[in-house]
Amino acid sequence: MIKSKSIFVILLAILTYSVSGQVSSRSRQNTGKPGLTTRRTASRTPVRNAPQIETFSDHLYYGGGIALSFNGGSGNVSGSVFNIGLSPLVGYKFNKVFSAGPRFDFLYTHGRFQAAANTPVAKFNGFDYGAGVFARAKIGPQFFVHAEYGFINREYPYDYNTNLTEILTTRQSQNQFLGGLGYNSGGILATEIYLLYDFINKSTSTQLPLVYRFGITYKFNQERY
Repeated sequence: MIKSKSIFVILLAILTYSVSGQVSSRSRQNTGKPGLTTRRTASRTPVRNAPQIETFSDHLYYGGGIALSFNGGSGNVSGSVFNIGLSPLVGYKFNKVFSAGPRFDFLYTHGRFQAAANTPVAKFNGFDYGAGVFARAKIGPQFFVHAEYGFINREYPYDYNTNLTEILTTRQSQNQFLGGLGYNSGGILATEIYLLYDFINKSTSTQLPLVYRFGITYKFNQERY
């Protein structure tokens, strides 16, 4: 009886040692270090970036010009004229070539004149405004064709009042159809110059039918489609 108990204890010890050896071997295969176990992490599939959805504002660009000038009197009329203007525009890009949108013109004029020596100084304050629509087509990376139709309402001086202290003015509105070429410096924020010809008022106005503009644009050259 004692022999059988001894044999049973020896077998139990051998079995325990064998199981502990297998566990230790598996832990070394998983971690490379005895006695430590690690959890397997599930492999992650890389997630691709979702395509960007274009919005209405992605097709818009902005621009405009600022006018600033000083002029003196001429002949027997002494005086000075100060002009300041703003001409904002917003364009919608249909594709990489064609775009169109509205454009506005605002011009303020202040003048001080003297009809003759020893007469009071007459002041003139005029405000011109206009609006229209334009279309553009790019020719290469930096040149474009510009066409525009709109109206302009100008304030003209025509006489002095009886005391020669103020200049009398009148208003005149006229349509414009302009077309010409332009140059853009490139980049998201760029400068541009363009020369336009007035096809409507070329023979009915005392002003030259050429219109020269200088301004800036934002996002005109940006392409996301």
